[in-house]
Amino acid sequence: MIMTHRILPFVMAATLLVPFAVSAEPDTHTEKEHKSAHHFTESWAKTLSDDQKSRVDMMHLELDRELVVLKAQEELVQKQINALATRDNTATNTLHAKIDELMGVKKQIMRSRYAHILEMRAILTPAQRISYDMQTLERSGVK
Repeated sequence: MIMTHRILPFVMAATLLVPFAVSAEPDTHTEKEHKSAHHFTESWAKTLSDDQKSRVDMMHLELDRELVVLKAQEELVQKQINALATRDNTATNTLHAKIDELMGVKKQIMRSRYAHILEMRAILTPAQRISYDMQTLERSGVK
């Protein structure tokens, strides 16, 4: 009897959900197709002039030069934090200082990436900014 009371809510939920699962039609569209179906403007990258392409390439090169160093610093500090955390008698203040150092590097990375986004927007035409901005807003974060 006790077992029936525990199982009953699950059986009821399954009974209610089965008709919906059976009647649901499979979605034949990919997520990419779905998103692009709502964008009426051509992708900003496809509409760049030769001058814009050259400027974008240079901006990406400069960003990559900056980020390669920052990412290496980030990785090194993270490894130092891991090493501190595994030592006997590590002072909490020492660990916290290293975490603050890591957050400082991450802050520099984010500032560089978002400065790049603003720099990119500055060279785009208003029409190109529409799809660029849409792509920016769809990201969960900047790569």
